Amino acid sequence: MKCALCGIEAELEESHIIPKFVYKTMKKNSPTGNMRMVSEPNKKVQDGYKMKLLCGKCEDLFNVDETLFANIIYHKFQKGTLTNFEYDEWLERFIVSVNWRGLYLDILGFVKEQNINAKELEYLIACEKKLREYLLNINSSLEGIENHVFFFNEITEANKEIAGMNLHSSIGGNIGGYTVVNDTYDCAYVFLNLQGFIIVTILKHSKDDEWQGTKVQKQGHFDLTTPQYIKSPLMDEFRFISSEIKDSKSKLSDTQKEKIKSEVIKNQEKFLKSKAYERLLHDKNLNEKYQKGNQ
Repeated sequence: MKCALCGIEAELEESHIIPKFVYKTMKKNSPTGNMRMVSEPNKKVQDGYKMKLLCGKCEDLFNVDETLFANIIYHKFQKGTLTNFEYDEWLERFIVSVNWRGLYLDILGFVKEQNINAKELEYLIACEKKLREYLLNINSSLEGIENHVFFFNEITEANKEIAGMNLHSSIGGNIGGYTVVNDTYDCAYVFLNLQGFIIVTILKHSKDDEWQGTKVQKQGHFDLTTPQYIKSPLMDEFRFISSEIKDSKSKLSDTQKEKIKSEVIKNQEKFLKSKAYERLLHDKNLNEKYQKGNQ
């Protein structure tokens, strides 16, 4: 079979589409030690989605940048100890490597389902080629494609809509992303939420886009105390995600609810120290603050 990245015929490895360390951290942050998919809330899962996608050489190529991202940024971010960090090209390569995988698979899905017009599909295919050639060091430039990071931390002020979305749990407690093509605003993005560390590849800007303090350069520095600001059609996707998670929770069976309750009671101390409980408190406090301010 051909490797999706280099195109060479080789024995393909089972590749995680989202790096394995992300799922390991999510399980560690869970008070029950389990994960559940939004699409199948009544089924426990122990690992993320894998498929035969890359040859061993390309898998190793990605592992270098994944290890740097995990050690310098991700684990510290999840522990709440990350305040700032320096980076060079490995950060952009990590973002591109993950979002390329998402774009590549989404293109296959669009073709199979025939749910995208020909012009949009051609544009996505051209972008996928740019990302792939960048990863293979054929081109050193992404030719107008940008990468951004957004650090989702505690929300302290919000309107009624935002307060009711329980974003600390729905964004901070979940993993996922996809390719977004917006006809109305003539823009396209690939994004991935990694438990509140959000990486975005902007394939085509909306004319209304504003991204402040988020852009990844070839090298640089991020200070998490510096405010970030985003105005973009992409933000509508987080409303959608919040709604999907709320709907998924409503489909949780009584049997599974009792199992979760039993596991939490059995491991009460672990639950009270967990990131999941911390996120629940943040959502509760934000809702109460909004209610109090509007009495």
